[in-house]
Order: sequence, then structure tokens, then C-alpha cells
Amino acid sequence: MLSNGTFLIAVLIMAAAAFATRIAGAVLMSRVRTTRSTDLFLEGLSASVIAALVASLLAQSDLRTALAVAAAIAAMLVTRSVIWAMLAGMACAALISRLL
Repeated sequence: MLSNGTFLIAVLIMAAAAFATRIAGAVLMSRVRTTRSTDLFLEGLSASVIAALVASLLAQSDLRTALAVAAAIAAMLVTRSVIWAMLAGMACAALISRLL
């Protein structure tokens, strides 16, 4: 078992490492010239990460989750609103859970 002092040191080291990685990214990007293609890549990066997370979730899930994601995608295509897409997905999941 870790003593209180050892635990505190471990937490401080982890916090410093997390802070250093955050700062390093900002410092590096301020010193690097970006091209148009780099900017487009960085803009699309968050969407691709979300798509990968959803695909991983779907590969491991059941029919309820697949239908909820399908409802969210349909709502997003129709309304172009993230809020409505999330609400549609949650409502679909809740309705299926209630019915089954």
C-alpha cells in the first residue's frame, strides 16, 4: 500500500506529465507553419476520432445501440443540429429499453 506522501508524489508527477503534454502541443503548433492541407487535416481530426469511437461502440454493442445511433445519424442529416441528434439517439434508446 502506498503511503500518503508517495501517493501525493505520484499524483503530482502524473499531473506534471499531463500539463507538459498539453503545453508541448501548443508550443509546437505555434512554431510550425501549417499548410492548407494541414489545416484541413486538423479540422477533420475531431470528427474522425468521434467516428472511430462510434464505430468501435457499434462493433461491440447490441441492436438497441445500433438503432439509437441510426436515429441520431438520421436526425443529424435532417436537422444539422448536434443537440437534436443526441436527443433523437437518447429517445430511441430509451424507447427500445422501455419496450423490451
